[in-house]
Amino acid sequence: MTLQRLLHLVPTLVLLSASPTLAQSGPTPGGAFSLELNRLDGVDDSCRVTLVERNGTASSFSVLKLDLVVFDEEGIVTKRVGVDAGPLKVGRTTVKTFDLKGLACNSVGRVLINDILSCEAEGIAPDICLDVVEPRSRVSATFDK
Repeated sequence: MTLQRLLHLVPTLVLLSASPTLAQSGPTPGGAFSLELNRLDGVDDSCRVTLVERNGTASSFSVLKLDLVVFDEEGIVTKRVGVDAGPLKVGRTTVKTFDLKGLACNSVGRVLINDILSCEAEGIAPDICLDVVEPRSRVSATFDK
């Protein structure tokens, strides 16, 4: 990421993180793609993960594939999964679910966005897609990058 691009993103990201009202309003230039770990639900022998995605950027994402790593409560890697988080148009919010087969939800201590496997977005270079993704969690497990 160039210094000029980083300096352009900082004021917007500071405002978005400081103000829930701004974070929920329309897209802003240099805004964030918010990924919220919203629910973990036990389903059969799996843990169903629910992500709420909010595209606060000025770019539509035709493709966004995440490399997620799941850690247990002791910090041991238990699962690694590829998740398709796209497509998502500007200003839209959507919900995505996927199952972690063979894993109990109460054993999930942390979910890490390890990398972006694929990213196609208008005006956003693939090498900075991870920079615009902002993880949040509403469950006891942390969600970060």
